[in-house]
Amino acid sequence: MKSLVGAVVAVFLSAITCGATFLFALYRQLAMVEVAASLATGAELYFLSSSIGDVIEKKLEPNKVRLLAAASLAAAVVCYFLIAKYLNQGKGG
Repeated sequence: MKSLVGAVVAVFLSAITCGATFLFALYRQLAMVEVAASLATGAELYFLSSSIGDVIEKKLEPNKVRLLAAASLAAAVVCYFLIAKYLNQGKGG
């Protein structure tokens, strides 16, 4: 049960990371990052609801593929934001 709750917390933090990246991209006016981050946030919320469903159904252990996908997606969005921010710096941003 503790591992399921840990998985829910990890996916929740991944969703928060994608949402925060969307807000930072909105502030920096990086349009493509905004789109990617908003789509990733939607996928993260799907992963979060699935993880909560695992807790409700009292599964024995969390889905490792879903957990890895959530963490990888959040990391990819953050990397995309940082690369776009770096490339946009020379244009006065």
